[in-house]
Amino acid sequence: MFDSGFLEMLVIGVIALLVVGPERLPGLASKVGKFVGKMKAFIANTREDIEKEIRADEMQSMLAQQKEEISELRDMMKNTGNEVSSEVNEAAEMLGDSINEAEKASSASSK
Repeated sequence: MFDSGFLEMLVIGVIALLVVGPERLPGLASKVGKFVGKMKAFIANTREDIEKEIRADEMQSMLAQQKEEISELRDMMKNTGNEVSSEVNEAAEMLGDSINEAEKASSASSK
């Protein structure tokens, strides 16, 4: 997070030793360490929550895209079914017409 090296930490330690004193420095260092740990945990949790939200948004967009694709497939299947149904009806009509003509031809030749 903050880019600090050994020299910076040493300067902060010497200043803290002069300001706080040698008796209270270990307690202060412990409190600072706990605070830094809590801050790191908070930042990690916040980052994780944000990543979850981003993944949730991505999943929702993928779901919406899949719903659109399913809708398109349903429309295609419905159109194909209608086309097949109309072709079957046309074929049945043609077959019925052929049978009627054959019956007329056979009855005309029998007379």
